[in-house]
Amino acid sequence: GAAITLQFSFPQPVQFLRAFLPRLSLSAEVGQCVGHSWSGYPTFYVAGIKPSPKGSDIEVQLQKILKALDTDGDEKITVPETLAFFKSPQAAKLDAKQFPKEHRELFYKFKAEDAVAYHDMNNDMVVSRQELWDSLVQWNVVRIRIREGLKFVNKVDRKGLEAFETSLDFMRRAPIELPKKLRPELTDLFSLPKGTKVFPSLKGVSSFSDTEFFSPARDRVEQLKQRGRGRQEM
Repeated sequence: GAAITLQFSFPQPVQFLRAFLPRLSLSAEVGQCVGHSWSGYPTFYVAGIKPSPKGSDIEVQLQKILKALDTDGDEKITVPETLAFFKSPQAAKLDAKQFPKEHRELFYKFKAEDAVAYHDMNNDMVVSRQELWDSLVQWNVVRIRIREGLKFVNKVDRKGLEAFETSLDFMRRAPIELPKKLRPELTDLFSLPKGTKVFPSLKGVSSFSDTEFFSPARDRVEQLKQRGRGRQEM
């Protein structure tokens, strides 16, 4: 039989993304989206916002977003304010050019609605200061968790990774249950000596996705094992 898949650009399931962002960030299929295409929602596509573990930096992010979008100074962000910002030169690069010119006005409108809906917890289609703060904190924590986790994995430090994950329990409803069984690529990677540098640099790697991490890591681990076997034979 045959199957047909239809993909719609709008509306995006932004409240699903927000609710399950921590889990989605660990996905081998879509994890890279958290660090790329989906990051525009929590940051409202304001340029220059990078993940940080510091509350003071997150406060700066919040103020930067409000300054850029909250034109009437009421510490709330509406769809019209978001639409005006998205259409301005100040907004980070959006992908409007992928649509015909006659559809771009709708693109900005739907994009603005999705961005507001991402933060909106009470379904009034207005983003309050508290809603913005909550989503920014979540996004920063999720991104930093992945960034630091990648560092531990890249130096084959399983115990360090597990200790780091356990240290985040104060933000969880219940303590994490560390898995006893890992996916084959991780099992293979952790068989290398602790301290082995899997990749010379993690530049360009923002997730544990197949495309950014697992596929290239599989090849890299095999190279390191062959190199180790070569030294032993000598």
